[in-house]
This record gives sequence, C-alpha cells and structure tokens, in this order.
Amino acid sequence: MKKSILLVALLLFAIAPVVAQTKNDSIVIPKNNFKISLTSLAFKNIQLQYERSVSKRIGIVLGYSFIPSGALPFQKTINDFTSDDPETQGIFENATLGYTAITPEVRFYLGKGYGKGFYIAPFYRNVKYDISNINFTFDTNPTGTNQENLAVGGKLTANSFGLQLGAQFNLGKHFILDWWIVGPHYGTSDGSFQGVTDRDLNAFEQEELRNQLEDIELPLSDVTSTVTARGATIKVSGPWGGVRSGISLGYRF
Repeated sequence: MKKSILLVALLLFAIAPVVAQTKNDSIVIPKNNFKISLTSLAFKNIQLQYERSVSKRIGIVLGYSFIPSGALPFQKTINDFTSDDPETQGIFENATLGYTAITPEVRFYLGKGYGKGFYIAPFYRNVKYDISNINFTFDTNPTGTNQENLAVGGKLTANSFGLQLGAQFNLGKHFILDWWIVGPHYGTSDGSFQGVTDRDLNAFEQEELRNQLEDIELPLSDVTSTVTARGATIKVSGPWGGVRSGISLGYRF
C-alpha cells in the first residue's frame, strides 16, 4: 500500500509541470479591441475603429468616421478669415458640411504584439464630403446696386493611400491607448457642385456669375464651371492628401 501511494505521489510530481504548462498555454489573450478617437471630437468628427489580431505581429483594422451634417467646424473663424476679401466675404456664412470616411489598414507590430507596442500600418482611405449652401454673390445690373446669391452644394469624394506610424499601450486589464503618431496619405479627389436659380438669368447676370466662379482657386486642383440661365455647375478634381494623427481610447475583449 505504501509503495502504491509513493508511486502516485511521484507520478503527480512528474506531471505537475506539464499540467502547469498546459494551463499557461490555454490562457486566452484578448484579440479584439474597439476604439474611439478623443482628439477628433473637437472637430465634431466621430472616429471609431475595430481591430482584430490575426497573429502575434499582425492586426487587421477597420475604421469608420463621420461628421453629422451641420455648420462648418470653426465657421466663425473661417468667416472672419475671408471677411477682408470682398470676393469671398460671406461665402461660407451659411455653409453646412457632412462627412464620412472608411479606412481599412493592416498593422505590423514591432514590440510585444497582439495589439501592443509600436506598429507600422499601410492603409487605404475613402472620404466623402456632402457640402451645401456655399453662397456666391453676383451683380444683377451694371451699376452694382443690386445683387443676388446663388447657393451651391454637392459632393466630393477622395481616395488615398498612406502609412501610419503609431503605438498602442495597455491601460489596465481591458483599456488601451492608441497613439497615431503620424500617418501621411496621398491620392486623388473628384467633386461636383451645382446651384439652381428660381428664375432665368439674363446674359449680363450669367457673365457676372461666371466671373465670380472663375475666381475660385484651389491649390493643385482643376476647377471648371459652367453657367446657364438657370444656375451653375462646378467640377473639381486634383490631388488629395493629409496626415492622420491623434489619440484613441479603446476596450480590449
């Protein structure tokens, strides 16, 4: 009997390390996290991200951001900036903006992995702007004593590719901090905007409106406009770029 007990004891001591190792190997590492950008909220921009770790060094991220349609962020500052130029004065006074963006990316972690440490992430970004009530003022008589406004609105779409550098850290057991250090991106944009009058414009009024639209200048972009008796159409195309940067707070699960 004593020999049997001794053998069982020796067997237990022998397999204990194996059992411990098995338990350690079965520890579940959180591979998902959901984040919201804190810095973008100042611009009324809600940016959300979902990340899934597919391996220790690789994570797949899908981002979605939007600005509900409303007054332009910092509209007063923009109006004050353009107030000294009679050609652009009041152009954005009643303007509204809506915005959506989808940003998939692949993260390659250089540190601890599984969503922790420094990373580099190539990404693609699709952005859509919905803009309305941009006012263009034109003369309706040769003396300039009477003017009318044409409210112009439309959509602009941009597609770009970039590379994000960042770092992600644990804040306790479940919360994380994601620091987008810098993420330059570059691509192309294309937009169409239209304004319709409630009456037919005469030849003089069309020419005045055409002169106003020809004064539009956007850096590195091609702007063409067409004026008819019932309004105007503006086409915009050209390069598109920017830099992603900010801080997000997330929850791991």
